[in-house]
Amino acid sequence: MKFCKQTLTEDITLYLTDAIEEFSTELHLDTSFSRLGLDSTGHVQLSSIIEDHTQTEIEPTIAFDYPTINSLLQFLESKHMQVKEIT
Repeated sequence: MKFCKQTLTEDITLYLTDAIEEFSTELHLDTSFSRLGLDSTGHVQLSSIIEDHTQTEIEPTIAFDYPTINSLLQFLESKHMQVKEIT
């Protein structure tokens, strides 16, 4: 699993800025995607962005399991570290 936290963060926040009118990186890194107004189509798009970065299949439900930008990035970072340790 390839992982660049900064680039992924930028792409996620860029997507959310376009998709959600009131989105702010300063205010919403710990706000749930549902509370921000992200619908099921948005969840699928978010998983697609992550798949592009990690080159692995990501379930569209990942944003429900890790419902904020920070929790999602922490999960992906820990998963990346586990993969590095195995290889």
